[in-house]
Order: sequence, then structure tokens, then C-alpha cells
Amino acid sequence: MRRGRRRLLRIGVGATLLGVGCSMFGGPRIPPHPALDRLWRQYSALRDERALAIAGDPNGLWVGAAAGGAVLLSDAEDVALAECRRKRAMRRMQSPCLLYAVGDDIVWPRR
Repeated sequence: MRRGRRRLLRIGVGATLLGVGCSMFGGPRIPPHPALDRLWRQYSALRDERALAIAGDPNGLWVGAAAGGAVLLSDAEDVALAECRRKRAMRRMQSPCLLYAVGDDIVWPRR
């Protein structure tokens, strides 16, 4: 891949994902909601130096955002978290946005 200045791509989704919140909060594991699956596929297609942030609450409300194609990994993390926070604020959610994936690694809930 070419290094240098690359356009930073952002993907965001905000959806009510009923049932998925249980796995986030220690309940039984439930297959991901199609909206989260769609965000993951979009994230996977982004160029290197990418990050995915999500926020969810016990009521099943989720928001997420991804950024990719950044020059630095930290830039992708910052953009994904900022976009997630923006969506979270629009829905007046209390749960924080956390990084779910960075590059090819799942970092949830290690960070």
C-alpha cells in the first residue's frame, strides 16, 4: 500500500439492536444483530490503519462508527471514537464509546 497522505474514511451506524446488549453486559451470548454485522463488514473492507468504536446500553440501544485509511492508527482511533461519541450524544446514551477493533485485532474489552 502507498504511504503518505490518504483520505480518512468514516463509517457510522446508529441502530436499536435488541437482544445484543446481553452479551456486552455479561448475559448470555446472542448472535449479533444484522446492523452490527453490516458495520463489521464495512469495517473489514476499510484500508489499513483502521478502528471501530461502539457504545451500547442495557436497553439494547447501540451506536458504532469506524474510520480507516488514516496515516496513523491513532488518527483512525480518534476519528472512530469521536464519531461514535457524536452518535451517542444524539441518542442521549450514557454508556461510553469504546474501541472494539483496531486494525485486525479485537481489543474489546481489553482497553
